[in-house]
Amino acid sequence: MKGPAPSIPLRRDSVSASELAQLGVCEQLVQFEHLYGQRRSAGQLADMERGIREHRRFLQEGGPERKGRCFIATLVYGEGREVALLRSFRDRVLRPSMLGRGLILAYYRISPTVCRFLNGRPLLLRTMRMALRPTVWIAGRVLARGGRRNV
Repeated sequence: MKGPAPSIPLRRDSVSASELAQLGVCEQLVQFEHLYGQRRSAGQLADMERGIREHRRFLQEGGPERKGRCFIATLVYGEGREVALLRSFRDRVLRPSMLGRGLILAYYRISPTVCRFLNGRPLLLRTMRMALRPTVWIAGRVLARGGRRNV
């Protein structure tokens, strides 16, 4: 009676047939993706589109590259403590909520027109400075408490 065939030990520097087949598949896959693009599932494509939309919206709302968009406050106060405080309030309190983002968007839409109207009118600028004082005070108080108030 014959016993099982003796196994032939593979040398460490040899490559199995399975590994060779996988190398061929990998090479073909790389070539296919180069010619036709990578195949993505419908869910992946939808997630990619959503990410692109959110990124665009973030940049339109004044992402980190566009810090100088406190139009009225900058016109009234210049680049000072008040403007820095209002920017921090915008970023930490308003931006996280949907309502806050809506307020920011409305402000960005109307403030250039308001600034054009105020520019060159010192009496109106002083009046606007007085009108903004309570907003700056409230923003400072909210930020001092941790800036976690939902709007």
